[in-house]
Amino acid sequence: MSPTDEANKMGIRERIMRGMRPLIASLPAPEMVTMALDAGYLWTRYRNDYIGQLVIHPKHGLLPAEEFKDLQTKAIRQAFKHHYKDCAFYHNQCKSIGVKPDDIHSFDDITKIPQIPAETFKQGGILSVPENKILTVVTTSGTSGLPSYLARDITSLGRLIIEGIRYIINILYPMCGKIIGKSLKDYYRYAMKNWHFGLFIPSIKESSSWMTQVSNYAGLLAPPFAIPVDIYLKEMEFNPEKILEKIKEANKEDKMMCFAGFHYIINEMMNYMDETGEMLELDPMGENVCVMIIAGGWKKLSGEAIDKKAFRKKIKEHFGLIETFIVDVYGFGESNYFAVDFCPSKKLHSICSPLTITRDPDTLEVQDFGEKGLISVYDPTMNTFPAFVITDDLGRVTEPQICESCGMTTQFLEYLGRAPKAELRSCGLKTQQLLTDKDKRELEMLRMRTPEGRK
Repeated sequence: MSPTDEANKMGIRERIMRGMRPLIASLPAPEMVTMALDAGYLWTRYRNDYIGQLVIHPKHGLLPAEEFKDLQTKAIRQAFKHHYKDCAFYHNQCKSIGVKPDDIHSFDDITKIPQIPAETFKQGGILSVPENKILTVVTTSGTSGLPSYLARDITSLGRLIIEGIRYIINILYPMCGKIIGKSLKDYYRYAMKNWHFGLFIPSIKESSSWMTQVSNYAGLLAPPFAIPVDIYLKEMEFNPEKILEKIKEANKEDKMMCFAGFHYIINEMMNYMDETGEMLELDPMGENVCVMIIAGGWKKLSGEAIDKKAFRKKIKEHFGLIETFIVDVYGFGESNYFAVDFCPSKKLHSICSPLTITRDPDTLEVQDFGEKGLISVYDPTMNTFPAFVITDDLGRVTEPQICESCGMTTQFLEYLGRAPKAELRSCGLKTQQLLTDKDKRELEMLRMRTPEGRK
């Protein structure tokens, strides 16, 4: 098919999708999706699946703190049983420490569960499922540049997607509707008629990075609702002139633009706009709900730290957005954990299921909430490997509580940067000694399943 024929085909498809949008906007889709999720919740109750209940709960993000902690404890204990039984590496780690699932009875017992330093995933393929269950492999490089290869199965991705849908329906829709003065029903109709996704990332076939994979999977939810999706870095090409034209053309009809991308790509886009003297006025008053989601770490490629406030101000001026809708995301491929500051308070909110703690960088002892230490998570939603991870990031976290600004039951995270490399090497050394030759062979198997490994 010639480029002209391909363009014509895409144009016809876009016109058909655009014609469907008023019909889709008139349907009670949130109610239909909610009914389906509520039915799924009843099924998880019937099966005593606490992880499923935590992810799909009708009051996801809105449970009272104590009720949330109780369900979270049961879910993490269920995940611990699975990984203790089905991951040989992790089973050996637990035996060497002397901890088993029967030792976990309460929320305070969770920190007895052994955690794995993120650096360990760079040395071996750690799996709790057989190879034929792996759906995709994502990569994350961390500070050293040496990648980790991290498997995902349909269960792990499904839990993440379902939790994301609940978060949108229970938290984001009501909050955005309140900001622009619309009822939930009116806000949904507006969104379905005006949403347009613009992703400053490569396609899923070209990159295995976690941010790329998550953004592309989120983009897969758009076509059933006739929401247009533009991937601006197809074939790894960055053409700021073409991207700017695409944005301006899309914005003629679609007022609710939603962008996502890495800090350095967004920064390069704005540098081009400085050179050409072009600025956008997409949503200066916040009435259109145009959103910029940024992720990938607050560092330039040279390692120099980016000033967060200055970067937000630059986005606000170049794209014409309000501060609330410039959203920072913190996450890492060694778990399904995400924290976002999509809230008027602009605090990073943990997205529910994982428990976040900090550990002393020197001793790895568990710290009290509020102390500065290594960010560590217990993520029950990951099925393919034990996502009980000690990261190489420093931060502070609160105990689960209700946010006064958005009403969400969450933990607030304050990200404080990377830990010194010497600390990272020492905390990962003992755990890495438990890796076997089989674990190292599985690491190579995972590498070969990525787009980069197949080249």
